[in-house]
Amino acid sequence: MQAGDRIGDRYELTYPVGRGGMGQVWAGFDDRLDRPVAVKFLRQLEVPQGERETAVKRFRREARATARLDHPGVPAVHDLGVHGEDLYIVMQLVRGMVLADHIAEQEQLSVGEAARIAAQICSVLTAAHTASLVHRDLKPQNLMVTPSGVVKVLDFGVAALLDPAGASRLTAPGRALGTPAYIAPEQAAGRPAGPAADLYALGCVVFEMLAGQPPYQAANALDVMQRHLRSPIPIISEHRPDVPDDLAHLLYCLLAKDPMERPTSAAEVQQILTPFIGSESLPVPRLAGAMSVPAAPSPRQEAGQDTTELLARARELAEHERYTQAAELLESVLLTAGEAHEHQPLPAEIAALRFDLANLYMLAGDFRRACEAFEVLAEGLDRSADAHELADDCRQQAAACRVALGDTTVPSRLGH
Repeated sequence: MQAGDRIGDRYELTYPVGRGGMGQVWAGFDDRLDRPVAVKFLRQLEVPQGERETAVKRFRREARATARLDHPGVPAVHDLGVHGEDLYIVMQLVRGMVLADHIAEQEQLSVGEAARIAAQICSVLTAAHTASLVHRDLKPQNLMVTPSGVVKVLDFGVAALLDPAGASRLTAPGRALGTPAYIAPEQAAGRPAGPAADLYALGCVVFEMLAGQPPYQAANALDVMQRHLRSPIPIISEHRPDVPDDLAHLLYCLLAKDPMERPTSAAEVQQILTPFIGSESLPVPRLAGAMSVPAAPSPRQEAGQDTTELLARARELAEHERYTQAAELLESVLLTAGEAHEHQPLPAEIAALRFDLANLYMLAGDFRRACEAFEVLAEGLDRSADAHELADDCRQQAAACRVALGDTTVPSRLGH
């Protein structure tokens, strides 16, 4: 597969964002509904012949189960189809930062932030377990924090098929599912994984958020799994003395070897976590890109595309009423230009591009964003002696956006 390929006569692949042992994930664009999407493929020819039929059945069944999870913490599933020999799922493309990267940057998260993230994960797990769906591969790499602080649990159902290490992830007797650092003892032993396995993985994730490292580490995957099975449960307060005793006890229970000794449900864990969230604001992670899988290159990083080509492509997309995708390309051009011009007159070419971008927002129906873009540009144009006409045009467009929003929804930034 390559950028530009069309799937299902409506989804255009833009750039790859992940590859597993039996599949690929691409960022794409739905030109019928003018929105970015993620397209996840099951490459049937890369599945061992004896497992192919089972893989296809599981891919379809779990895609449908995921689609039924109506929860803000789960990326929405839009479509399921076949492309040549491959099956694909079309999902919401999520913007944010993978939790694993956030932990790496911060080293250790505050108690309040860790509790807040964990409580949101619990909310998703409650919905999933109610729908008889077990994630089986909960880990920081499958969790994303959006710029607004919402936690998204990624790869529900699909996680059993896409394995970064290239190993088969199909359910089979005696086969361990999951990632070694976060795998429940029963999974490590090849036994069936129920909701309690997700709670164990949650305990591993919370431990890592607080300690900066998973509860068990070893030189190889087999030794890590053996430690999950036999090593004493680590005490978080030995790594973080500031962790409250009740939270430390919860972590100890989540990491119990016996599933019956763990909390009875994700809802119970969420209730226990609530007092530790506190009132501190959740730090907004830097934007790692648009994705529903771990970080990947953005379209603006593609080689061989200069500004002229990008602008021509943006115009072509706009002519075909693909305004959102055209706006994304124009954003990349402006970002590449790297011109802030906060306290100096705007160059005419930059002003023109920003005006076009605001118009694209408006054409795409994003009146709130368009209104702000027009008003910010008008403020910048006020510093240019010969740009009053364009500034007036911006104010008129901003006024039209406010009318579309109900007039009072977005207060004007300008005093004109």
